[in-house]
Amino acid sequence: MDPKLVFAKTPIGDEAVRQSTRVVQRNLRMVLVQVDGKMSIEELTSKIGNPRLVESALRELEEGGFIAPTVEAVSVWEESKKAAAGSSEQSDHSVMSQFSTFGPKSLANESTKGDGVGRNFSSFGKPALHASSASESEVFQPNSILADKKPDTDNRRHKPRITRGNMLTWFSIGLLTALVCTVFFYPYEQFKPAIESSATRLLKTPVKIDHVGMVLFPSPRLKLSGVHIGELSDSTIGEIRIASPISLLGKGPYEISQANVLGADILANRLIALPMFTGEVTNDAGVLIRKIIVEQSRVRLGEDVAMADLYGELVFRADGSIEKASFETVDRTLLIDVLPGSDGVALNIEGRAWQPAGTPISFASLQAKGSLQKDKLLIQNIDTTFLGGILRGNWSLEWSNGLSMAGDGILSRLDSRKVSSAFAPSLKIEGDMSGTIRLRSIGGDWNTLLGNVEAVLNTEITRGVIHGVDLGEAARRNGNSAVRAGATKFDRLRSVVSITPKQVVVRDVHMDAGMVTAVGQFVSGRDGLVEGNMTVSLQTSVSSQYAPVRIFGRLPDLSAAIRK
Repeated sequence: MDPKLVFAKTPIGDEAVRQSTRVVQRNLRMVLVQVDGKMSIEELTSKIGNPRLVESALRELEEGGFIAPTVEAVSVWEESKKAAAGSSEQSDHSVMSQFSTFGPKSLANESTKGDGVGRNFSSFGKPALHASSASESEVFQPNSILADKKPDTDNRRHKPRITRGNMLTWFSIGLLTALVCTVFFYPYEQFKPAIESSATRLLKTPVKIDHVGMVLFPSPRLKLSGVHIGELSDSTIGEIRIASPISLLGKGPYEISQANVLGADILANRLIALPMFTGEVTNDAGVLIRKIIVEQSRVRLGEDVAMADLYGELVFRADGSIEKASFETVDRTLLIDVLPGSDGVALNIEGRAWQPAGTPISFASLQAKGSLQKDKLLIQNIDTTFLGGILRGNWSLEWSNGLSMAGDGILSRLDSRKVSSAFAPSLKIEGDMSGTIRLRSIGGDWNTLLGNVEAVLNTEITRGVIHGVDLGEAARRNGNSAVRAGATKFDRLRSVVSITPKQVVVRDVHMDAGMVTAVGQFVSGRDGLVEGNMTVSLQTSVSSQYAPVRIFGRLPDLSAAIRK
């Protein structure tokens, strides 16, 4: 019900308040007494304190004819007065029930009036008649609040009255129905050629649309479904919703306040060729879009590499050029600001706990500059918190002929435990790692690209421990027996690590552990088998002892023995 609606008592309702036998249900009578033609439903609900009870009672009272909206109630009272004035000409052979009093109280007590008066006054409900016995009784119909017992001589039903309020309601319903039918069944397809032509001029590439329609919720919008961009349809958009479609009526130029792009799949080379990113914006399309909201979209760098689940916003100036453009991943771990540049599209990248797809590592924080060019992505000035330390460097990816990548960086105080856990879980090593890294790889797809990585790492680890081998104990035993497992502490460990898809080669190893030093190299396969040779030196206050030690076994527990 409309909370602003105001009800008033009808003549039968007014008499029912004075005669408690007419409305016997307590909740109905309580609400009926409060209806005064002044209080709205909202005020009545606030006063009684039970919205459900009030609305239910008002419906039953209105159906029973005890109350009516204020405008209709006035009409009922006027008709009751006219009927009462004409009742003197009626026959005196019928008796009107004392419960059907609609007019003044004096008329209600005249038992000699004809039954025609009762019928005329009972516009909202049927009166209850006296029982044949001396005692009064009422018979209630199911789901009704009125006692209803008709005279045998009157089986006619009252015809519903047509009021101004009813006519206005039906007119409103009809108008709304016509509007909805017009919106949904209007032939919007006739606009498709004109929209395709404008979009082609705006993007400077062929645009085809599968379907043009309209949506009403949450607000009326023109919907373009299945948008294909490019001669070969290399890029698609699932759906575009254009706000304020009324602004497109009439003669152009047209200004669109906002367009929502959902489910776009755009090739990177197509993206950087769009006029809005090349800076070659013209006004020949006759359409100006002020804002584009992007949802659930992706940019494909190649056939197999893509930035997926992107959300973003593009804001345009009055001349159609980009004022601001930003995109972020669905989990908001990577934010990219985009601006047209002289050499491709300029990128400003910020990451928060971002983990690249298919890798075991994450960047706690990331700042970088980038450039998206034809068949190439360049990321420069990388400054990131990485595996407990800091990484600074550059990285590039090309996809003109398969996939290839290259990168270089400077490492500062990385946590060796996190590094080994990410790249070589079987190797247990501790300490602060610093140094430089160079890497490159080629592959047909992203997973192959990651699997074919080759890297050269110049490292220096300070204040650390190598778990799985005890070099000092092996040298002390002087070949009497092999030493299995254990740990070797050191102050400084320098080495050159070459990583290939098949093995890891550690060369130029220099370990300084105070009284124990060691130099040498070892090789580890991808299966964890290790074979190495180290020359261990034991320094004491009186002598120096040198021992050639062979290291062998499978990570994480190795064996060390003196070579004979």
